[in-house]
Amino acid sequence: MVENLTSEVRQELKEAREAKGYSFEQLAEITKIQPKFLKAIEEDDTDVLPSPFYTRAFAKKFAKAVGLNPDDLFEEVEFDPYVSSDLSYAHRDDDGVVRAGTSSSESMKSRFRGWIPKIWLLIILIAILGVVWFVITRMSGGNGSSSNDTVQVASSSVPQSSSVVSSSSANTLKLENPQTDTTNKKTTYNVSNALTQSHKLVAKGQNGDTTLKVTDGTGKVLFNKTVTKDAEESVDLSANTASITITAGQISHVALTLNNTHVDVPNLPTGATVWNVLVNFSK
Repeated sequence: MVENLTSEVRQELKEAREAKGYSFEQLAEITKIQPKFLKAIEEDDTDVLPSPFYTRAFAKKFAKAVGLNPDDLFEEVEFDPYVSSDLSYAHRDDDGVVRAGTSSSESMKSRFRGWIPKIWLLIILIAILGVVWFVITRMSGGNGSSSNDTVQVASSSVPQSSSVVSSSSANTLKLENPQTDTTNKKTTYNVSNALTQSHKLVAKGQNGDTTLKVTDGTGKVLFNKTVTKDAEESVDLSANTASITITAGQISHVALTLNNTHVDVPNLPTGATVWNVLVNFSK
């Protein structure tokens, strides 16, 4: 609702205008106030009306024009005659109609006052986010440190000799007594104490390019591509992989290592090209 204009006051203005038989256009001729402002006063249309400062002044002229006493009318709603009479920012256009003016300083102050709640809301929101971030950071730091402490205690409870043996056995394989089958072009290695460990196969190109395919005991293809000269490719073998078969298109063009141990292919027949290396892992 427009400041200091109750629904009762607006109803009295409307009834007085209708009693006089004035349209808004006729009333505008008398008051020199635009019809849209007069209509907005009756209908409490705040989107059309100027500031309350000028709305009260327009309402006073409206009341006088329809035969009402503004002082009596607005006394009920504490109408301020000093405010209503201050039209220092109003102006008369070329068409003779008085239109409300605005003070740039008052307008800036009004805008700033309107922004104050939003600024406070933004400050509060930033503060809340800061507190949430601080709590999450502290909790994460506490969990991390607790986790680290647990790991340290657990690792310290493992005997040192046992740790050394496990590391040594995981990185070292004994590739002994290879068996060569020239008919099937295959070299076989049987490796004990290696089934439950993970392994890493590395193939490095030498002398030229070669196709290389690696499959496990179930026939699953773990690697299948061309290894170019001087290129290095690796294949990770998960624990409990029972066996792998390495098939090289040109066996002399690739050097193989398993857990940093060279995989030798002895007793190759003259002119051998395609060759298979079978590695069986057992407990």
